[in-house]
Amino acid sequence: MDAALPLLMRWLHIVSVVVLLGGVFYAWMVVGDLAAGFRPVAYTAIGVILVSGLYNFLSKSLYPPHYQAWFGVKILLALHIFSAVLLYKGGKRRSLTGVIISGALIVGISAYLRLITLVSLTNR
Repeated sequence: MDAALPLLMRWLHIVSVVVLLGGVFYAWMVVGDLAAGFRPVAYTAIGVILVSGLYNFLSKSLYPPHYQAWFGVKILLALHIFSAVLLYKGGKRRSLTGVIISGALIVGISAYLRLITLVSLTNR
């Protein structure tokens, strides 16, 4: 039962990222523009990403070498996504392309951070 809250927060974080990036990707590939009804969903997803991400970061007990540097890059890319989605006015396919690229980079960095964390835990 001690793992319930960390597991829930990790799940919420991943699901919110999937919803946000999936909505933008769908708009970029299929519709060509973000739907007006997506804005409240995006706000909720961004809020959940911020809260769950902060919890996940603060509850981590071990930070391997170079973790903070890559985490900082990840945060800057996430802020780019948040601002591009929040400030999107419509008809700007290029800004949606930037969100997709930043999202792909974040997923790659997240996988690397998870890998170095797991490796450092097994080497303790």
